Amino acid sequence: MSQTIGSVLRDRFEELVTESVKLVHTMTRCQFEVGDMALEIEPLRGHGGHQPVEGEDTLSVEASLRIFAEEIGLSFHTVRTYRWVAARWPAEQRQEGVSFEVHRILASAPDAFEQIKDPPLNERTGRRQWSGDAAKRVAGWSTATPVTAQEKVESIRDLAADETVAALAACELLQRPEVAFRAMRDRQARERVNQAQFDRADLVEEGGEDWWDEPREGDAAEDGGSADPARIVRGFHRAMEFTDLVGVCQGFVAGASRLVPRLRGREFTESQVELVGRQLEKIRATADWIESAVATGRVDLDEALAELLRGQ
Repeated sequence: MSQTIGSVLRDRFEELVTESVKLVHTMTRCQFEVGDMALEIEPLRGHGGHQPVEGEDTLSVEASLRIFAEEIGLSFHTVRTYRWVAARWPAEQRQEGVSFEVHRILASAPDAFEQIKDPPLNERTGRRQWSGDAAKRVAGWSTATPVTAQEKVESIRDLAADETVAALAACELLQRPEVAFRAMRDRQARERVNQAQFDRADLVEEGGEDWWDEPREGDAAEDGGSADPARIVRGFHRAMEFTDLVGVCQGFVAGASRLVPRLRGREFTESQVELVGRQLEKIRATADWIESAVATGRVDLDEALAELLRGQ
């Protein structure tokens, strides 16, 4: 069966590409020619520059270009862009077979005249050729279709520019054990989390709503509406303990998620199976202990669990 791309067969697609490339080359030549004509009407001047004028009826640069754009049926913005690109690319530096769009993007790249002569490798086609995204990577712009990990991170950062959106996204992503595990391996990320927990402790003075900020039996009472510093410290320590506890749980899940799939097809000796079974028994007992401590606040061990955890 012939391969299709969109609604056309592969052969027809290649024909359309060939014809479109010819049209793009023609369009590029036309865009540069219009830009050159706009430059002839209004040469590009440096910032703060001055061009002697004669008579009081001489039009401003913008007014002249607006009249030119109106006469030829284009927008002022389009004509201004054509003029700027034509000025940045003298005729002898323009690269045959490279679109006007690529010239426009690379105009702001360092060593643009040399860069345009060295197109990058297109991994899909196996040819060295320019595309809009390839030019943007060279110029340091954000790409329309992120490919590398860094480009994808930058796209996510742009989408999460709003702090509320960023917070929701972070909470959602940290639900993934592997993400949480890797995040906590990053020193700066850990420091940020620790600082945030410390800042949250300050909410004790305002009656924060988080469970670790609520007063418990034995906490020092407030005097005259002011918070007890010792209570603030205890609230901070509880917050840190909660974070550490969640981290331990997430770390175990993440480690198991990485390791268990590797056991496919493995065979273990009877003693190895027995040893793993004893460790799993400890894990189950520990999980029950954690659940009880979180629910009741009591952390005492019964004798059977203590002996189990000691390996007896």
